[in-house]
Amino acid sequence: MTKRAAGLVASVAAAGALALGLSFAPTASAADGCGIGYHLEGPNCVLNAPGPNAHFISPNCWINVNGDERCYVP
Repeated sequence: MTKRAAGLVASVAAAGALALGLSFAPTASAADGCGIGYHLEGPNCVLNAPGPNAHFISPNCWINVNGDERCYVP
């Protein structure tokens, strides 16, 4: 096998390993797939609003009682 062929085989194997690794890696969907300013609650998308025990971490974002970060629509 030539060096060129070996390089091609190694590149294909590396690309395949990367694709396989990415297919198993956890992926996060921004706003639970509901869009910015909303979050998933059961089967429904609901508007973000701070609850009574929320504490703000920026002017538009807060941590709710469950420890979830939520933000208003920008």
